[in-house]
Amino acid sequence: METEKVCVNLSAAELGTIDVLVAQGLYTSRSDAIRAGVRAITEEHEPAFRRVTGHATCFGMMVLTRRDLEHTVQQGKRLKVFVVGILRIDKAVTPDLADKAIEQVQVLGSIKGPPAVLARLDDRISRNLDAANWL
Repeated sequence: METEKVCVNLSAAELGTIDVLVAQGLYTSRSDAIRAGVRAITEEHEPAFRRVTGHATCFGMMVLTRRDLEHTVQQGKRLKVFVVGILRIDKAVTPDLADKAIEQVQVLGSIKGPPAVLARLDDRISRNLDAANWL
């Protein structure tokens, strides 16, 4: 699993509680305990996620390959991609293919791909939920 680094400010009591859980063997590390907490919150509020992101394409990680995009173009379609997590555009995707196949990209997380492709799509990439008409 690919991860992103985030800084979280915790009180001494919260951090101590996590350390006790790790020491008892319930979690392998502080990061493991924090990820478990994020997963629990996400699962608890999944209906809200689904309401807000009704057009969601992926929760987690999505990889767009050259083959995927060529198939989309052959069908005469353009993609509206919504990802909560990580969007990876394969290195075999060209800027022209991405331009033809992708109408809009909404990423709440991170996007990785060939710099030329990301530059071509830049005006169609939104990282803010309110910025796009997804609601």
